[in-house]
Amino acid sequence: MRARAARFFRAGFAFALCLATAAAFVPARAPRATVSMMAGKIADAKKFVPACPTSECIPGRATSAVCGGLDICVATNTDGSIYAVGNKAPVVGTPMAAGQVKGGLIKDPLTGTSFDLKTGGVVGKWCPNFPFSFLFSAIEPTGIPVFKVKKDGSSVSVEVNVAAKAQFEQ
Repeated sequence: MRARAARFFRAGFAFALCLATAAAFVPARAPRATVSMMAGKIADAKKFVPACPTSECIPGRATSAVCGGLDICVATNTDGSIYAVGNKAPVVGTPMAAGQVKGGLIKDPLTGTSFDLKTGGVVGKWCPNFPFSFLFSAIEPTGIPVFKVKKDGSSVSVEVNVAAKAQFEQ
């Protein structure tokens, strides 16, 4: 009887652990709208901000940068073209700068999800790597943000909203 109870307890514990792990990766709900006491809204202020030197832009690789307070991934495609996307993968938050860049796509090294460098949309299967294929099967596929990029001599600049912090705090 004790052996059966112990097996039952272990099975229940394993199930509870799986549920807790899956719940940890479910995105938080959007916060409720709050009343602002300020008279006006702060307008967007998009500017090109230096991200990294062009020497760090190696074909097939990505690097990270902080531009205007945003965590950005500067990815260089195998043909040498440069793109900028958000540096946090959906759901898990893996740095996209650790991903593989190939054929106009960047691949999240943890979940295996590929994203289009031009649109930020999901290409192919959502979270194909195990156990993420099981854990995140109920979560809607989500893309990553994309940003405009330009070369300025020996550096790469990314267009970001430099008023984002003030808008968030408003």
